[in-house]
Amino acid sequence: MSKKRPLFPAWVYVLWALPVSLCAVFLLPLALRWPLPKHLRARWAISERTLEVTSPALEWFLRGPWFRTLTGGAGFAAATIGHVIVARNEHCMRGCRVHERVHVGQCERWGILFPLAYVAAGLWAALRHRRWSGYYWDNVFEVEARHAESLCEPNAESRKDASNHQEANTSM
Repeated sequence: MSKKRPLFPAWVYVLWALPVSLCAVFLLPLALRWPLPKHLRARWAISERTLEVTSPALEWFLRGPWFRTLTGGAGFAAATIGHVIVARNEHCMRGCRVHERVHVGQCERWGILFPLAYVAAGLWAALRHRRWSGYYWDNVFEVEARHAESLCEPNAESRKDASNHQEANTSM
């Protein structure tokens, strides 16, 4: 399967999402390598136009009451702010990378309007499903990210082939 060719050069998408990415600046003091104790030091990496930051010191942000309320659970393992992905640790980053990169792509499409569109979609989902956790679980942006994640799971292709095969057999 061929990848869709971008309409604009990569730097245009980065610039379009830059105002949102700059909102991550307030988290950067928690992602310092020095003078924090070794077990709290952050790891920074740039991959596919995305700054990935992992730090146990970010846990308060990702497990804060704001995220626990939205998910109806323990908060998030990772979050995306423009082209910046923050995660509690490397294990969380590996597990959430595909999901969070979908949000980076969404931000590249929507630009500065993405936070507003995300909030509007979340409120609409919560109202439509009449439960606050619908804000996250039924938000169209989250549904898209979870769908991309499911396509990358091991054996997802074989499960898809099996279901297509089963569909073909039942329609005969």
